[in-house]
Amino acid sequence: MRLLLLIILLVFSSSLFSQKELRKELDDLKKIIRQSSYYDSSQVFANGQKAISIAQKLNDLKEEATIYQYYGNFYFFSYNLPKAKSNYAKSIEIAQKANDNKLVNSTKIRLAFVLSDSDLLAAEKEFIDLLNSALRNKYLENSIEIYNGLGNIYDTRQMKDEALKYYLKGLRIAEKTDKKYLHAMLLNNIGLIKLENEQTSEAEKDFVQGLKIIQGLNEDRLSLNLNNNLGLVTKKLKKYSKSINYYHNTLLHAKELGFPLGRGVAYLNLSDSYLSNKEFSNATKYVDSALQILINFKQWDYVGTAYLIKATIFKEIKQNQQAKQYIDSVFSLNKVNPIPNSVMNAHDLLGEIFESEGNFKLAYFHSNRYHHMNDSISKIANKDQFAQLQVIYGKEKTETALEDEKNKNTILSKENELKKTRIRAIILITIFVLLIGIGLVYIRYVRLSKKQQHDFTQKLIENIDEERSRIAKDLHDDIGQSLSVIKSKINLLNTGKINDVAGLDFEVGEVINQTRNISHFLHPSLIQKLGLERSLVSLIEKTQNNTELICSIDVECPLEFLSLEEQTQIYRILQECINNTLKHAEATALKISIRKQLSNLEIKYRDNGKGLFENNKAKEGIGLMTIRERANTIKGKINVANSLNSKGFKLILTIPTNI
Repeated sequence: MRLLLLIILLVFSSSLFSQKELRKELDDLKKIIRQSSYYDSSQVFANGQKAISIAQKLNDLKEEATIYQYYGNFYFFSYNLPKAKSNYAKSIEIAQKANDNKLVNSTKIRLAFVLSDSDLLAAEKEFIDLLNSALRNKYLENSIEIYNGLGNIYDTRQMKDEALKYYLKGLRIAEKTDKKYLHAMLLNNIGLIKLENEQTSEAEKDFVQGLKIIQGLNEDRLSLNLNNNLGLVTKKLKKYSKSINYYHNTLLHAKELGFPLGRGVAYLNLSDSYLSNKEFSNATKYVDSALQILINFKQWDYVGTAYLIKATIFKEIKQNQQAKQYIDSVFSLNKVNPIPNSVMNAHDLLGEIFESEGNFKLAYFHSNRYHHMNDSISKIANKDQFAQLQVIYGKEKTETALEDEKNKNTILSKENELKKTRIRAIILITIFVLLIGIGLVYIRYVRLSKKQQHDFTQKLIENIDEERSRIAKDLHDDIGQSLSVIKSKINLLNTGKINDVAGLDFEVGEVINQTRNISHFLHPSLIQKLGLERSLVSLIEKTQNNTELICSIDVECPLEFLSLEEQTQIYRILQECINNTLKHAEATALKISIRKQLSNLEIKYRDNGKGLFENNKAKEGIGLMTIRERANTIKGKINVANSLNSKGFKLILTIPTNI
């Protein structure tokens, strides 16, 4: 009897040891499957079959269902949604047999994510039902994933406040339960909302914290996203060295995942950051690597961006011909595979190249094409978003109407139906009339805009020609004449007709001053060196010294907070006003005053000349049109106060500020 008990005990102990070993092997296989890269697709399913076989030996339906959920996850992240749905359904079927409601709830969450790809409203309803079940049964990890899913849905629907509310609910639970992966994932999503809301520094903190949380967890996919987002943030903050480091990390994780398209995009981002950091050799190396992958995968939008980066590199190193060749590649690619954003940016870059070459006519043409395409693309994007919201709103309205219909106990009378029909007819007729009216107004507006644009272009070309003639005259009459005198003296000295060239250094100095004056008029470099206030004071002093005008300037606030672009445009606007006063106004005095007015910077220019009005007719030439265009570039507004009853000219430039 003792021997029999000993044998039974040994058999039982051996069985327990065997089960423990199988459990350990199963846990190891699950970890391998979950962390497998896209390179290991065959290994995922080979290891999965081993794990399923062990689970069946252990008679553990829960573990078997978990493996099918992992299969579904693998297909979901590989964007093979039909196979993902099939494996999730298999997981739910087995989990239900095991009476594991938590696993059923978890897998249904993943099916809801799949559903959100095609029907946001249906996915939202499914998430809410699953959330009620998860909260009721205290499935905390599942609750976090559902809050994340609801946040994703509202984020897609551009309802950022609602999205943030759900992300924060999930974040609080993740912090309490120490669910590191989910904690970092929610920080990533919150950071993206902050980044889109221009809270760049706050977004950077969230992404950095997310990376710290998952450090050492081998979560390559989430690490890739966080590093990529940090690359975007630091590039936006002009921390290009940091941006390059983060994109290198993105590239490493993309290689770990075996995700070739991810590598291509990482190469592209790296080249862009190297370009911003003026490291043109590295920028060229990585953009070439990106092109090899992106062309192979026929990712034409990215290919267009890569061509533009190549063109920008050549522009920066003053090889404009090669830059134009890559821009031509963008236009050629667009003929076969439309890439409107790349074409738009190609026109902008081409405009900059022609401007640097002094070809202002072509520069203006391409700049105009860029702005026209930018406006068109924005309108199309707004229409698409509006159409999407209309579809969502229509579905919501339909579902609400159906719910209300269930609660109705009587059918509307024929009289009410007739009233509704009449009201609908009146509304439709009213809408139709309004649409026709709006259409006519819009057509008239477009025609006027085109005429104004045409007139402005003609006047701009005429003004450029006049300016060139004036510069040529200055060079010929002043500098040319002075240089001829200097040359004559040197020739006389060389032939021995005179013994010295006394006063020659003074004449050379005059030529230098004349050249400097022309250069400063063409480009106000003093602004960058001295600032706007001192540059304007210098301009006023020169005007008063060289003319009979009495000039004054009153600056009541600091101007250092203005960007260089804003300072340059303000200087040019006031310079144009002074030129107009000198040419046309017959004035004896002018005054400039600058002050803060609430959240705006207000700049006033006044003279006591004859004003714009003459013979009861207003005249607005290229000068004022140019002033308005310059004001538009810095989001400023121009108000010209002038009437027949008041003498003089008054211009007010208002610029919004954040200070």
